[in-house]
Parts: sequence; C-alpha cells; structure tokens
Amino acid sequence: MHRLLSEIAAYLKDLAGSALRAWCGFFFAPSDPTPLGLTRVAVGALLFWNVAILGLDLHEYLGSEGWIGPEAARAYLANNSPWAWSFWFWVPDRFLSVVWAGCLLVLALFTLGLWSRVTAVLAWAIAISVVRRAPAALFGFDQMISTWALYLAAFGASGQAVSLDRFIFRFRAIRRNRDNLGRRGVDLIRGAPGAPPASVSANLSLRMLQLHLAMIYGSAGLSKLMGPEWWNGTAMEMIVLTPEFRRFDLPWLFRYPTQLALATHFGLLLEIVYPVLIWFRKLRPLVITSVVFLHVGIDLMLGLTEFGLAMIVANITFMSGFWLRGLVTGIQQPSAHLAFARTSPRAETLAVLALAADPDHVLQPTDLDSASSVVPVPDHSAGNGGEPLVLFRSNGRREFGFSAVLTWSKWLPLFWPIGLLGVIPGLRTVLRAVYGRCFSEAPRDQTKERVGAGKSHSTSNLSPNTVTFPSAR
Repeated sequence: MHRLLSEIAAYLKDLAGSALRAWCGFFFAPSDPTPLGLTRVAVGALLFWNVAILGLDLHEYLGSEGWIGPEAARAYLANNSPWAWSFWFWVPDRFLSVVWAGCLLVLALFTLGLWSRVTAVLAWAIAISVVRRAPAALFGFDQMISTWALYLAAFGASGQAVSLDRFIFRFRAIRRNRDNLGRRGVDLIRGAPGAPPASVSANLSLRMLQLHLAMIYGSAGLSKLMGPEWWNGTAMEMIVLTPEFRRFDLPWLFRYPTQLALATHFGLLLEIVYPVLIWFRKLRPLVITSVVFLHVGIDLMLGLTEFGLAMIVANITFMSGFWLRGLVTGIQQPSAHLAFARTSPRAETLAVLALAADPDHVLQPTDLDSASSVVPVPDHSAGNGGEPLVLFRSNGRREFGFSAVLTWSKWLPLFWPIGLLGVIPGLRTVLRAVYGRCFSEAPRDQTKERVGAGKSHSTSNLSPNTVTFPSAR
C-alpha cells in the first residue's frame, strides 16, 4: 500500500512539474518579435484606412447632428456595454476635423513603429472610441481589429522589430561607436544585434493573439453546427443568394451543387479543427494557407474585404520570424563592402544610416583610406571623381555615390521606397539631384566625371576572387 501511494504521489508531482514547465514555456519563453512587428504594421495600416474613410462623412458618423446622435449612442451603450467609453463623446463638432487628423497621425506613427509603446496604446484607444461612438456601423472587422490592437498595446512589445524605434536604436548605437566604423572584427552595435532579440513580452503578446484567434475560429465553427443548413451542405447556397454584401452575380454556381456542398463542409471543418491543428508545426503552413483561401473566397462572394484582411493579418502571429525575414533577404543574400572616406562626415552619416537599416549584415563597412587591405581600391581621389562613398559588390562591380545608395536601397527593406522610385527615369534624376545637394561633397565641375564613373563601374575589371565578402545566408 505504501508503495502504491508513493507511486501515485510521484506521478502527481511529476505531472504538476511538467504542467508548470509547459505553462511557463508556452507563455514566458522569449520569442522572436518579427511576426509581432509585421502584425503591427498590418493592423496599423487597417486602422489608418478605417479612420481615414470616416473623413468622407465625418460629421455624419461622429457629429452631434449625425446619423447617430451622442444621446442615442450613450443609451445603446448603457444597455449593452455599461462600462464602454469613447473620447468622441467629448469632442465638439468644430474640433472634429482636428481630432480626426490627429488620430490619423497617431495611427501613421503606430504603423511605422515610432514611439510604439505610446502610440500602440493610443491606437487601441482610437479603435475602441470609433467603435463605441458609432455602434450602428459596427461590423466584424471593427471587433477584430480593436482586439488585435489591444494585445499589441498590452505588453509594449509591438515595436521591438520592423519599426523605426529599432532603426533609431541601432542608429544611435552605431553613432556612439562610430570611431570603430570600418574597422574589421569590431562589434558596432552592442546590445542591438542583427536579428531582433527574443523577448518574453513579445511572446506574451503573440500568445494572446494566437489564443484569441483560435478561439474565434473554433467558436464560429461550433456555432454553425446549430444550423441545419451547415449539416446538409446548403449554407453556401444561402450565401450566394444574399444580396446585401454580394460582390458578383453568382446564381450560376447553382449548377454545381456538389461543389457548393463540399465548400460548405470544408469551411465548417476548417473552423472546427483550426484551434487544434494550428499548434502542430508541420501542419501549420497547410492550415494558414487554407484559411487564406477561405477568406479570399468569402471576400469574392460577400465582399467582406476588411474582415478577411483582419483575420489573415492575425495569422501572421503563427509564422516563423526566421522565415519571414528570409522572404526579404532571400536564399542567396546579396553582400557588399561599403567603403567611405572618414574625412567626409556626410559619407559617414550615409554609412551609419545604411548599417542601422541592415540587421542581416548585407553591408560590411570599410574605411576607404584603408580599404585596399580588404578590397582592391584605386586612388579614390582620382579614380572615382572624388566620391567619398563606394560600394564594392561581390561580383566585382563598383558603384559610386548616388548609384551606391540606389543599389543598397533595393537590398534594405527600410529604404525600399527609394530603390523603387530610383527605377523611374524622371524621379531618378530628381533623387540624384537631391543626393548631390545634400550628400555629395565633390566640386560641381566633377559631377560629369562622377556620373561617367558610375556608368563605367559595370565594366570594371575587378576580380571578385580578390574580394573578401561575407557569406550569403
């Protein structure tokens, strides 16, 4: 008997310990914040769009003489959500446009990840206030997007990756250590490594988003089981006949009753099994792909674009940060040495900006005066028209000044807009002029020589075998 009790006690102790370790590992293990940062960008963009379109009928939506007056909205909230609030109740009509513009500014900063801990909270307050002030205009999209905004604000981790906050942090770290800029083997960004560091706060935010999303899909699927049309496979036919949200004329689908029934059962099954299968790493890509197709199909049939986007965005939280970063860097990642003259403060500033936006170490900084020990550099005072900035690519090509900036802008996500604009001939000329005015320190009479050097760099006889480059990941 004593042995039996001891075995039971040991089993219960081991079970409790395993459960506690699993609980702590699930909620409190550090996690890559990259998926959270991308979720913030998408949620911020959707919130910005949602508030921006209110400006088309601002006074009708939020004004005291609008479709729903403040008294009617307060009465509705008192009966349905006694603790609900909205700052729009205290905004006079003459200040509606000013406050609306301020909301757009906050949402833009939140999307970009600037002062993200504060702007995340303000973005959630804006989302909630719009929903509570105009409850008659409430749809599933408003409920979803305000929920995602809550979890992004709750733990202060939404700006730890894919944000201007992180870019500024890296920029300041490099500036503090700029005396070592261009020296080999020196860690320029102590405390700000390439990939964003994992954190417990990011994991908590991701887990809350994931759990809530799984609960939504599961609850939606189980609730549909109460309707006989989901059992007999005719629910999709009813959706086709719904005229309120229909995007296209779809009666022709009735010629395929078997396919409609299969689509009905597949959608129902997917919602029911989602809360279980999404946690299996091997099945996760298949589940997320199926959900994306589900929402695309709903959008094509009912036109619920914003709702579908809000649900797809939340599924980003289940994706791997390493995989998401790989979508940007690619399998064969580009690499180059960025050589700059220390005698040029502007060239040094450009190098710092590029390195701050380069968490994957695509660019390796090199002092132009001592670059010959790393790359074969001609006399830069004569060979490149006095340009204090040279990009040595792994294929042996050299690019100078503006051409170098344009090339690395195509490699670094933060500078993609510059790289895209530089492809357009007219805008390329404008950007070159801006660069010449703001960053080039060469005399004006050397401009043509500099441009000519930029044109001839592609035919340079540099051998890539003589250049030491970082390995592509």
